[in-house]
Amino acid sequence: MDENDIEIITPEDEIPVICPKCQTSNPEGSNFCLNCGLSLLPPRPNRANWVWLTVCVLIFIGMLVYFFQRLSGYEPKKNIPQISQLSFPAPRKKSTVTVKEKIPVKKEPVVRPVSEEIKIPVGLVVIKNIAGEVINQLPVPVVGNGWVALPKAFCLGGAEWNFKMGPDTEVTIVAGLYNEYDRVGLWRLPDGVTVQGPPLYPWAADEPTTWLSIQSAGSPEPMQVNNPREQGFFLEAGISPQFDEMGVLMQNDRAVGWTFGDVTAGAFVWNGDEGAYLRPDIRVDDFYRITFSNSREEEFAKAYAMGEDYLELERLEAFANGFRFESKLDPAEIPATLQIENVIKSMQALIDAAVKAGSARQVANLFDTQILVEAGDVVLLIEVSRATAQSYGFEDGIELAENVAAQLAPIKEQDSVRLAKFYSELYQNWIVTLFNKGSLQSARRAYRLGSRSLPDDLDIHLLGVQLALAENNWAEAEELLAEKEYPAALRDKVQNLRSQIAELKAQEGKIVINFAPGSRYIPVSAVLNQDTDQNFIVDTGASMVTIPRSTAEFLNLAVDDRNPMRKVVTAGGVRYAPEVTLVSITIGGWEINDVKALVLDIPDQPELGLLGLNYLQNFRMDMNTEEGILLLEPR
Repeated sequence: MDENDIEIITPEDEIPVICPKCQTSNPEGSNFCLNCGLSLLPPRPNRANWVWLTVCVLIFIGMLVYFFQRLSGYEPKKNIPQISQLSFPAPRKKSTVTVKEKIPVKKEPVVRPVSEEIKIPVGLVVIKNIAGEVINQLPVPVVGNGWVALPKAFCLGGAEWNFKMGPDTEVTIVAGLYNEYDRVGLWRLPDGVTVQGPPLYPWAADEPTTWLSIQSAGSPEPMQVNNPREQGFFLEAGISPQFDEMGVLMQNDRAVGWTFGDVTAGAFVWNGDEGAYLRPDIRVDDFYRITFSNSREEEFAKAYAMGEDYLELERLEAFANGFRFESKLDPAEIPATLQIENVIKSMQALIDAAVKAGSARQVANLFDTQILVEAGDVVLLIEVSRATAQSYGFEDGIELAENVAAQLAPIKEQDSVRLAKFYSELYQNWIVTLFNKGSLQSARRAYRLGSRSLPDDLDIHLLGVQLALAENNWAEAEELLAEKEYPAALRDKVQNLRSQIAELKAQEGKIVINFAPGSRYIPVSAVLNQDTDQNFIVDTGASMVTIPRSTAEFLNLAVDDRNPMRKVVTAGGVRYAPEVTLVSITIGGWEINDVKALVLDIPDQPELGLLGLNYLQNFRMDMNTEEGILLLEPR
């Protein structure tokens, strides 16, 4: 390809005309000298004699043809088009195109090459968002008296469009032509900007078409416009891979269409009026309002524009609120940075930073079911649910995850596995946390919920065995352990549980209280008055059982001036506590009746009671602190 076939020009490229009389420099195309008025046109030859000679020759040729046909009986065939045999350059070879198979060559129509005098100005369009940040740049050819074609996807989210050509030309594009059915718009450079390209005309299906690249050097190439489909102002057509660059489609030295390479696939040929009759009918700010304003994508763009000057939580909130808006764009039109998968990656990074900074509760407060369902991402759901569980409890975290997941159907198999693993993690942590607090009844409830939700989860199942052992119910523990088959990875844990069951069998008739080996903190769960659960701490230094005031009120125990008051020495000093009588205390199936207790809240642990000597004296105690076992054998 010769470089003369396409030339990138600026208004400064004009060649002046020098007056031969006064040597004045005149603008290109001047007919008369601006200084002395001398004609700058070349002298015309005397055409009179040539006209008469031409007429005579044509009459003579006509007479010869007439007599020849009469003598030979020849009649010309009708309706045969006369096609001049014009040559055109061979197709441009591009190193980036690999031909995998040999395709039969079709006979293309004869194409008149683009004149070498045709010059196509090329400038750079720069698209900026509402924050003034550059989001897209594209070299574009100028056609007609200042028109540029821009793909819709390239312009989306742009609040300011600038056109640059050379060091001295930079203007703002403010208006153009756009139809909602088009993937391309035609936009006008402002009045007063002198950039003249080849005239713009509508594409003609019966005329041969030539393509010029504005990115790589080479000769013009013939192009076949295949199956054009009407959109609005444009016809959209498929093209072969060799035209995968920015380029201009030409017919008879006129611009009739564009290609945009990877920006927007296909060829787009003009289907409107001639360029000389075109006037803008839509402003850039109206295009922004119609296509982008008050959309999910605009909210995402605002969140990105906040930058590093804002806190992680502020930026995260902006992204999250974007899901409360509807999308105005087709999925294929959404810019890459604003696509949900990329937005969620940014959100995950912000969540991680906020949680590490101790703001898990604030993270949880930014999300609700609507946002998480609209986001539709299981990984994001897990991270928010984990923050919720950490801040508001395991049950709330599990409930949020389950409610959202139920609305995300269908869920990919990979995501189902992720969710099941997450649920197992939360249930196990929930059960273990309650167990370690001595809240065996609550731990039992968490276990029932977990085993119902994940019936095949062996880790949750084995926690149920441990809970049964903690309640000295070796029969239930043995039955649960025998229900499942266990892999080799759980062999040691299963064997340990079997040993505990066997030991508990040998301790039949005794109350077995398990606690952390080496600890002096011995929690135990009891039932008061055959009705109410109460968590105690075994305290051999306390002379009497104590219960919290809240428990006394729940049991409707009278606590007033008529109750005996007992002196209690605590770490905070001497106190007086009212005495009440409990109908019964039941631990491990053993019930002791008429147990006196003091109504006293333990500092920092108002929900706990103390299991004192007036209850423990009913048993022989055998404590093994190394193994963490307290045996109470009834006397």
